[in-house]
Amino acid sequence: MLFHTDAVQAIGKFPVSVSSFNVDYLTFSAHKFHGPKGVGALYIKKGRELMPLFHGGAQMGGYRSGTLNVAGIVGMGKAMDAAVEALEFEMTEIRKMRDLFEDKLLKIKDTFVVTPRDKRTPNTILISFRGIEGESMLWDLNRAGIGASTGSACASEDLEANSVMEAIGAADDLAHTAIRFSLSRYTTQEELDYAFIAVEAAVLRLRTISSSYAYAPKGHDSGLDSHHH
Repeated sequence: MLFHTDAVQAIGKFPVSVSSFNVDYLTFSAHKFHGPKGVGALYIKKGRELMPLFHGGAQMGGYRSGTLNVAGIVGMGKAMDAAVEALEFEMTEIRKMRDLFEDKLLKIKDTFVVTPRDKRTPNTILISFRGIEGESMLWDLNRAGIGASTGSACASEDLEANSVMEAIGAADDLAHTAIRFSLSRYTTQEELDYAFIAVEAAVLRLRTISSSYAYAPKGHDSGLDSHHH
């Protein structure tokens, strides 16, 4: 029985030691800790075999057939050094900023945050605004110059709701509305203050045109209290 873990969200956010994890393979990506895009790494436990996907060429002990992206690899190494040095800052300062930002977001009526803070990375928030489709929220935020992502696979053809949200039992009208905000060690308090103003404005605008929010009958409730987190 072999075990692989996708550690893309953990590297650079938590101390990770492959020797203390009982894993055979571990993968991660450089851009998640400010390294160059398009380069990642695979850890293989000593003595574990792996069949290469492409054959030919003997790079990386026969695992790789293409030419190595040396600049990318070096860049990833440097970014990793910087990320490890900043781990303490990430776990304390960034977490504090994230928590304050989250508290402010939760003051907006009918919001719902997914998973307790101590059960996720110190830099992320997955939040739902009742009555607002995630994609339309992204549109407003993008116009304000803010990058966020939807928690659901809304780019897919059938606009399915976020499976994670459904798994934790969020009501249907919330499972479509999840937005993820990610802070980094370069995020400033000024940026968060600006982002909050933009989010508040977007919520106001979108709820006035939301058929599932503005026109819901008085006293209508889908089973989740507002500010429930």
